[in-house]
Amino acid sequence: MSAKHLLSSFLFTLFVALSASAQEAKTIYSDYDRGYRYLYYQQLDSAYLMFNRYIINADDTLNKGRAYLFMGEMQWNIADLYGAQESLMGSIRTLDPAHKTHREFLGYTYNILGNVSLDLKQYDEAIRFYNKAMPFFTGTDYLPEVMNGKATALQKKGSYTSAIALYDSILAMQPAGKMLLARAIDNKAIAKWRADPRYPALPELQLALRIREDSQYVQGLNASYAHLSDYYLLSGRDSAKWYANKMLETAKQNKNADDMLRAIDKLVLLNNDATQKQHWHTTYKKINDSLQLYRDTTRNRFALIRYDVQKSKADNLVLKQHITRQRLIMAGLIALATLVITGLLTWYNKRRKRTQRENENAIRTARLKTSQKVHDVVANGLYGIMNELEHSDNIERE
Repeated sequence: MSAKHLLSSFLFTLFVALSASAQEAKTIYSDYDRGYRYLYYQQLDSAYLMFNRYIINADDTLNKGRAYLFMGEMQWNIADLYGAQESLMGSIRTLDPAHKTHREFLGYTYNILGNVSLDLKQYDEAIRFYNKAMPFFTGTDYLPEVMNGKATALQKKGSYTSAIALYDSILAMQPAGKMLLARAIDNKAIAKWRADPRYPALPELQLALRIREDSQYVQGLNASYAHLSDYYLLSGRDSAKWYANKMLETAKQNKNADDMLRAIDKLVLLNNDATQKQHWHTTYKKINDSLQLYRDTTRNRFALIRYDVQKSKADNLVLKQHITRQRLIMAGLIALATLVITGLLTWYNKRRKRTQRENENAIRTARLKTSQKVHDVVANGLYGIMNELEHSDNIERE
């Protein structure tokens, strides 16, 4: 847990520094901004919800990659290791290694993926992720942290020679941070001792403990107590039990359930009294059940948040599709109505013109008939007069 706390602290410090000026200038906050604020104040459910909502409609690839990274880190801290891998791979897919501002966060993502694989006991996979993280931190103070993670994976895998060589490389870099210095000394000593149980690791283990005590690095103390208890297991059981009790006491002060369980596990092994063993067995089960319940509950809440956000996304998509269909239907109806109206108007105009022509033709025909009748009457009258003039001696003038 000490590595987790260190990484979380480092990430928070970095993100606060990078985001402060941008946050002051903003007047409208995105779901990413809200999620970051909730995370800063350890309101994890709200932070996880905001980040989930943001990645669906993200307006910035860097913030989207960060959101995935934060989600993965939260899941790692509650031991939702496979969920953490899924979120962190989302960050890998989003961030662009060719983009300068993205590279650092890609490095952190690969580093946490290494830590997750380490917890899953997938040591080769952890080493692969640490190797991918290192180029992003070349020339920075964070590189020894990644190297320490890789060395730890090598040590747990049983590759002690390679692990010791890497610890030597870290110490040769003369890290300024006392926490990392103590960790490298402590881990190197325990690796040499595990490779050869005759190796006198005690002076280095005690040196690492003094550095941690002097720097008041409380989180690292339990690593020293655990290693010293292991070291004394065969040669001095009383000393081993004393360091196990110190580890348990420190874990209680820090409210670190994982370290409490590791300390109690040592006390079960180191106590010969049946009553004491039963007491520590009962205590272990009680703490472990509470821890698992907390983690299961948190994982379930995170899963429900993901489900609700995805369902909301699906519902919105269905709604958009429905609205699109309605708009298409409405547009089709309008187009059809336009065609019908246009057709009716065209038919009406043609019919009106045809009727007008027919009326005009009828009037013309009537006029022709009237003219013909007048012509016939006048012609008949003229013919009668001319006939009368020609054949009659007496003409009636009237």
